[in-house]
Amino acid sequence: MLPWIDSELESRWRRLHEILQHNEKFWRPQAFTYLKMSWESEHAALVQQLRKLSLPQAEQLASDDIALADFLSEFIPDAIAVAQATAVPKLSTRPVANFANAERAVPGRKWQQIIEFISALPGNKNSTLEWCAGKAHLGRAVARAQQCHVTALEWNAELIADGRRLAQHENLPLTFQKIDVMSAQAINFISAEQRVIALHACGDLHTQLLRGCAQRKPDSIALAPCCYHLTQEHLYKPLSQYALQHSDFYLMRDDLRTAVQGSVTSPPRVQQQRKLLQAWRLGFDLLQRELRGIDEYWVTPSFPVSVLQQGFAAFCRQLAAIKKLELSASINFSFYENAGSERLREVTALDLPRLLFRRALEVWLALDRALYLREFNYAVELGVFCPRQLTPRNLLIRARYLGLAST
Repeated sequence: MLPWIDSELESRWRRLHEILQHNEKFWRPQAFTYLKMSWESEHAALVQQLRKLSLPQAEQLASDDIALADFLSEFIPDAIAVAQATAVPKLSTRPVANFANAERAVPGRKWQQIIEFISALPGNKNSTLEWCAGKAHLGRAVARAQQCHVTALEWNAELIADGRRLAQHENLPLTFQKIDVMSAQAINFISAEQRVIALHACGDLHTQLLRGCAQRKPDSIALAPCCYHLTQEHLYKPLSQYALQHSDFYLMRDDLRTAVQGSVTSPPRVQQQRKLLQAWRLGFDLLQRELRGIDEYWVTPSFPVSVLQQGFAAFCRQLAAIKKLELSASINFSFYENAGSERLREVTALDLPRLLFRRALEVWLALDRALYLREFNYAVELGVFCPRQLTPRNLLIRARYLGLAST
């Protein structure tokens, strides 16, 4: 299968938009905020099956989009269609110079992502600009593999110092520029005859890059977007004129968060700690609803897993103090702790219909960005650059400037 290209971008976006529009009731609400989902009465058979699931069964389905689509296909007509519509092909690649052991400063999974990303880059020797470079792990690998000069934009002085040291150790042609990429001045570092790259640039950071490229017209772009919800805007406004004109619904920040929900498996101990903390938060949520007499989710601050050492009762008292909620001495904390564990199983299961559409939202957003570049006379491809086992954020927008459009 070939990557999606110019002629397909609109039709792919329209199909996903149609699916999302028809199923908004499933992907909009988050199960932990409601004791009863808005679609439960209409889909009694689905609810019955979901409530039968154990926590491990629900977690397994949440981690496997294909199995999830198959499980829900009996109850949600578009379940198989959404799986088909989000089956983005892999981009064409070329072998990368063998330096598998050359980078000890990068964790193994991250290093493999970098290798896969570089293999999907165009083979030209253009000078390269890395946006939001950090220590320029990607930039160093590009300079090493393709023997081209790399300019790395980064604002954090400590990361720059570490990155310079690593680059100088290998005598690589890489230059750091200390600058906030959200500043207007950062766009001036983008120029024609240049390749611009960004691996997992988050939210506003990558939309700023796209706007800069539309203005400055670099020769080529390779962008793997990430964390769409990390934005100053509460409502998402499509970047492309096409999506802006044809979109029939709006996306809120929570919907953008849904688009990137899901991660590569953490160590078992970390998973267990995270689940226990979730159960405690849900237990406190049940407690506060009862004490306040209001069936409404209460947004509370996050805590590190170290809070687990204090016990559930201390956890609840800490949250109650922050929210100025009075707790009586007679509260049966064990009851709410157990109820929170059961609520975690229920929430995980009832959230599965929402998760069915997370990849659809992500691809919809990536297509909007691809369409945006096409409107500025870029030939654009959208595909995946690595397996999802390496990172769920494996979509890559690859674009080449075609020159000034004829009039």
